[in-house]
Amino acid sequence: MRTGIVGLTRLHDRDATARAARAVAELTHADPDAGDSCVLWCEAVRVAVLEGRLDVESGLDLLPASRRDLWASRLSAAARGERDRGASNGWTVAALQDAWTAISSTPSHHLEPALHAAVRTGNDTDTVAAIAGALLGARWGASSVPAPWRELVHGIGRRRAADLERLAIQTAQFGEVPSASPLAP
Repeated sequence: MRTGIVGLTRLHDRDATARAARAVAELTHADPDAGDSCVLWCEAVRVAVLEGRLDVESGLDLLPASRRDLWASRLSAAARGERDRGASNGWTVAALQDAWTAISSTPSHHLEPALHAAVRTGNDTDTVAAIAGALLGARWGASSVPAPWRELVHGIGRRRAADLERLAIQTAQFGEVPSASPLAP
């Protein structure tokens, strides 16, 4: 489920986004639920970037026809804050549902309170927060991340938040960011 970045890699080709999301999921998970959940979330990320809206149902038509009703029901339950609490959110379906519940139950769906809600789900909270954060970041942008949080970001080779922002932009632009682009660093 930590495939949100795939939603940036093929912004103008939703079918290619879906194929890539499923291929990445299948590297480690053979269960069709894993591929389906990644397709749905990556398409939601793509839609958030291009259309500025949160819509986890936007990718239902990208799933096998025999699985669409099942997923529509799962997403609807998540929007209502309902899911089988006996299922660990380490399972891809429950993780997606918890992430969507955290986002959809937060007024205005803003990043910080929604991430706090994601963490409060318990169990596999880092995964749920990472999933929610990918979609929220796609919708609201890096500026929605509180400055104190951005200051704590660090990575390999002394990379900081600004470096990761540039990397995300380059990912979305196939590695090329024209200097005239509003996305240019």
